Amino acid sequence: MRRKLALTSLPGFERDVHALPDLRTKKMALDMLALIRDGRIQGKPLGQHVKTGDLSDCFKLYFDPIGVGKPRYRLVYRYTPNEIEAIALEAVAVGERNSLNVYLIAAKRLGR
Repeated sequence: MRRKLALTSLPGFERDVHALPDLRTKKMALDMLALIRDGRIQGKPLGQHVKTGDLSDCFKLYFDPIGVGKPRYRLVYRYTPNEIEAIALEAVAVGERNSLNVYLIAAKRLGR
């Protein structure tokens, strides 16, 4: 049986959640984190990109409470200390899916 991971966040993540447009979207972002932590869903690995830098230790998950068309929001997270020896799921950034903004914020928060 897999041990339950702690759920942590980087400074600024809470501000991201509060900036989401409505309670339904905020709740869904937090629910997605719980589902990831519990191993019920998984995002896709990120990599190194010229515009965003190295986010290869992070994952992305698209979500949208409306559920029609392309998801409008992105959640960036990582396992700490790493995916294999994880003791915590760390929320890095969340926001609208416009351009690469969420990834740029994530890279900045990670000091990259």
